[in-house]
Amino acid sequence: MLAIARLASLALFALSLFTLAHGASPAARRAATNAERLARGLAPARPRRLYNPSRANVARSAPSGLPGSTQTGKLGIYPAGTSPTLRKRDGSLGFMGAYGLVAPDSTQAWAYSFTEPTSSSTVVELNHAGTPYRLAGVAIRSGPQVTLGPGNTIYLELQNVRSHTDAGTATSVYVYDTYAIGYAQTTIFAIDQTTGKLSVHWVNPDGSVAPQYIILSGTNIYVTGDVSALQTQLGSSAQLNPIDIFFDVPDS
Repeated sequence: MLAIARLASLALFALSLFTLAHGASPAARRAATNAERLARGLAPARPRRLYNPSRANVARSAPSGLPGSTQTGKLGIYPAGTSPTLRKRDGSLGFMGAYGLVAPDSTQAWAYSFTEPTSSSTVVELNHAGTPYRLAGVAIRSGPQVTLGPGNTIYLELQNVRSHTDAGTATSVYVYDTYAIGYAQTTIFAIDQTTGKLSVHWVNPDGSVAPQYIILSGTNIYVTGDVSALQTQLGSSAQLNPIDIFFDVPDS
């Protein structure tokens, strides 16, 4: 009887050693594969990290094409000073839509197209693809003599119109349209062929073109020749954020 008891004790001891050895094995320490889980009748494990088709990828500017070719993309709004080559879509403030800024993930962002010029300094017209609308600088609180520059309180809003003005013309056209009311010029945008950065070149009545700054306040996008003067016009409580605009193309 004593021999049987000793034999049973030895068997239990051996079993405990086997269990410990198995628990310490690499296979036991690692998480079971989905194949192993399925073999045991368990559901597949939840993925530890779901793939996110990230908007954090570097935004791509329109490729420099042949003069006369058509480029199509969206106007990405970024904080002023954003690196043209390192900017990321999830770092954008949003895109240009029908009435101004729309959220980065919004389906309301408008696509624009332009004809590739021979030089980055050549102004172009940005047409809303498939519609009669195009982007314009619109002076909403002024007469027809719209002058931008230091000390001048007149400013523009970037809005969409159906009218057209030629490149280099000092004449603005009055618009009373779905998205804009005021005096407008349309062929005033230059897009750098390397970076895709947009600049505005409103032509004053005397033919001069002053340095122009692009400002975001709320969802409105303004262009001014004097940021301090714009602040006085919008009020001291208005928050003015200098921005850069880039012509971004979809990923291939």
